[in-house]
Amino acid sequence: MPPKTPQRKSAAYRRQVRIRRRRRITVVIICFLILLVAVIVAVHAIFPAFSAPHTDAASESGEQDIVNAVQEPEQEEVITYEPASISLIAVGDNLIHNTLLRDASNGDGTYDFTSFYEEIKPYVEAADIAFINQESPLGTGEPSAYPCFNTPQACGEALIDAGFDVISHANNHAMDAGSSAVYDTLDFWDSHAEDDVIRIGIARDAEDRAKIRYVERNGMKIGFLAYTYGLNGYSLPEDNPDLVSLIDKDKIATEMAAVRENCDAVVVVMHWGEEYESTQNDEQEELAEFLTEQGAAVIIGGHPHVCQPCGWVESENGNRAFCIYSTGNFISAQDKSATMVEAMLQVTLTRQTDGTIIVEKPGVMPLVCCFNSKWRNYQVLPMDDYTESLANSHALAGRVNMSVSNLRSIAEDAFGEFIIEKTIPITYDTAYAEAHGTASAANTASEDAAA
Repeated sequence: MPPKTPQRKSAAYRRQVRIRRRRRITVVIICFLILLVAVIVAVHAIFPAFSAPHTDAASESGEQDIVNAVQEPEQEEVITYEPASISLIAVGDNLIHNTLLRDASNGDGTYDFTSFYEEIKPYVEAADIAFINQESPLGTGEPSAYPCFNTPQACGEALIDAGFDVISHANNHAMDAGSSAVYDTLDFWDSHAEDDVIRIGIARDAEDRAKIRYVERNGMKIGFLAYTYGLNGYSLPEDNPDLVSLIDKDKIATEMAAVRENCDAVVVVMHWGEEYESTQNDEQEELAEFLTEQGAAVIIGGHPHVCQPCGWVESENGNRAFCIYSTGNFISAQDKSATMVEAMLQVTLTRQTDGTIIVEKPGVMPLVCCFNSKWRNYQVLPMDDYTESLANSHALAGRVNMSVSNLRSIAEDAFGEFIIEKTIPITYDTAYAEAHGTASAANTASEDAAA
């Protein structure tokens, strides 16, 4: 039989098939849309923050606050400081040799050093802050002089009477009489806390060393630190490596940062350099730049026993400090002309409204250490009060050139443009001035304005 020919579907049948296919596609699309809507609703329910409209109500939420804080950070509060000034003076090494011990002796085992400082006392008292380096420990043992010093505590009493506020013991003679004499020294100064005198450069332990030591005058806090290059070969006790502060850049940086955090300005005292050299060495200059970089306002140098130059030091980070590389001696029995020439540094520290401190009016008033031909009657005088008569009666006359012109030449070579005539420092601290019966600069200015 021949094969059957396929029959063609009717048009009606084909139309019904197309309709069924379109219905199935429509159902699939509707199901897909329903599923998509369900997924979107579920996601919005789980993560509402993704769908929250940026309306006024939404801006009150914590999330929106954080966004706003990031986009528009709040400006830091600007702190305005009260402008203020204080005067600071600094002198050199209080070096008590055997002839000074003999001159201060009362003959009964007691001592009185107050006459040594009578002539210079008005200048020391008038300053808001007065600094001195006590070049020997104040031990309770037998007094002694060069080469191993131990000075009676009556000398400390005389320094308080003269008006000194800050006493440094960070020097090469600190350990001359052993660690016990250093602890005696600590006991002495701590027992005079009511006299508002601070000691720097020595400490009972690490905790004591970490205390910020400052003087507050006229609403300003001036912090002090002191360091020495060495201890004449003596060693610090193993149980207290902080007994005397040695020069160590890491520790200096840490301690200066702490003082700057708590005070308006920091003054650093350095026992450095070469003895009897009239100019600073490279190490001193490098350390001065380092201290300036760390934020020192004033750097006071000592140890050479003669005066060395002073001037501005600027670090690469833009900081600026006034540095005197050596103030020389303050009182001593040394036997060179230059060791009889001393310095009294005078500066004004002024706080501006933004809190920065400016060192103003730096000057050096030259001093002379005088004593007669019997090595008695020790006293410190302004160089302007040193006469040819005093030069001729000086114990060193005939041994070295003690003429007025020679001593002034030594001072001029060291300090040049910074030399000033004898000048009573201005007292800016009203309360301090009133307590001492003097008029402060603030009061004087008010009186002038009223007039």
